[in-house]
Amino acid sequence: MLSLLFFSAAFAEPLTAKAVANVPAHELYASDWGSAGEVEISVLPQQVASPRNMAPTITKLKARALADKNWVSIRLQWDDKAKNDSVQVDEFTDAVAIEFPLGDPAMANPMMGGANNPVYIAHWKAIWQRDVEDGHTDVQDYHPNFWSDGYPFVKGGWPYPVETAFSGSDSMRYLPGTNAGNPISQLDRYRPVEELTAVGYGTLATQQYQDADAWGEWKNGVWTVIISVPRVVVDAGNPTFETGNQNIAFAVWDGGAENVGGRKHWFPFTPMVVQ
Repeated sequence: MLSLLFFSAAFAEPLTAKAVANVPAHELYASDWGSAGEVEISVLPQQVASPRNMAPTITKLKARALADKNWVSIRLQWDDKAKNDSVQVDEFTDAVAIEFPLGDPAMANPMMGGANNPVYIAHWKAIWQRDVEDGHTDVQDYHPNFWSDGYPFVKGGWPYPVETAFSGSDSMRYLPGTNAGNPISQLDRYRPVEELTAVGYGTLATQQYQDADAWGEWKNGVWTVIISVPRVVVDAGNPTFETGNQNIAFAVWDGGAENVGGRKHWFPFTPMVVQ
């Protein structure tokens, strides 16, 4: 019932993905974005499922969209007084995500979909943007005075950079997340975005094939992020963007306010028109 109240109270004007020759997927301030109509979305604190966001810090998310023959790109902007692009025990990253229904749009649940109506999510994180731009963040980046005399089976010497020192199969056993293929433990990240699918609460899973692209920047207290999704791919876990109507939902995380997981700001499915 609570979710229905949210749905009835939340609405936004349709977002139009304007047709262009080539989407400026990494050009955050290209002139094409200025020609695309902007939709201002009043995001909601997620208070339906734990962990809940009881202290919202983000109220508005600005969205523009462009489309060429290969890509649909969404540019998102929101105010954030601090750039949070690291993760430790008590630190969390800024992030933003878009969601599309894979089944019947009229029946799709924006809260992770349902058994007969899966959803697709493209999730950008500031920490991944940092990794792509500056390289993998190692222990020494957070703690410059950290020292270890040695590790079993590693190559080279101190400070034992993870990418090279732990490149052998024997040493990789001491990085169980990476060794198991956990995408969160990925060392060689090339894009700051992850594609996921879900069929209900507790089912969110990374996709085998990662086709989306993204780019973001924090500047003068504002995050600007472009998430680009292919119009057509073989992967059944991806949406297909034909010319016409689509639905899109949003989520945004303020790392400085300890947003993580379900503790976020969000907005349910709203109409989108792809040219």
